Amino acid sequence: MKKGDIVFLQGKGFISRIVRFFDGGGKFSHVAIAVSDTRVIEADIGTRVSVRPFERNNYNIIEVVDLGLSINKRREVVNSAMKMIGVKYDYVQLIWYGLKRLFKVKGKNRLNNPKYVICSELVFIALDEIGVLKELGINISHKEGIDLSPNELYDLVKYVS
Repeated sequence: MKKGDIVFLQGKGFISRIVRFFDGGGKFSHVAIAVSDTRVIEADIGTRVSVRPFERNNYNIIEVVDLGLSINKRREVVNSAMKMIGVKYDYVQLIWYGLKRLFKVKGKNRLNNPKYVICSELVFIALDEIGVLKELGINISHKEGIDLSPNELYDLVKYVS
């Protein structure tokens, strides 16, 4: 795990199983950005966006995605995410994923509060704001109201990496 890598995780707990269920049954329940080989920046349930030690034993599956970025771009990804330190977790957005899954609701996420973030949103915004998505040939933006769940983000970055 190197600075700027995207770290996809499957937690061991009950909340992780719920997140995966509402995220279409995908294998990941969480995503973070590596700050170093031992620390990540993340938005996690029950906390605000922060840098924390990475506890490998808390997860069943860990997949690190290296986007092939230069050292400078890796630093920019981390710096972009660091601007969101202290932002609250968007619990209401999780309700949207539940409605979408249970009732087959289509369309734009009407419950996404732009002042709060979930884990995949933090990563998506950080990559988008410094132009990494465009450099990878991905022409979508969080500014268009697009937000992605952990597994949707995984599919997107894995496709281009």
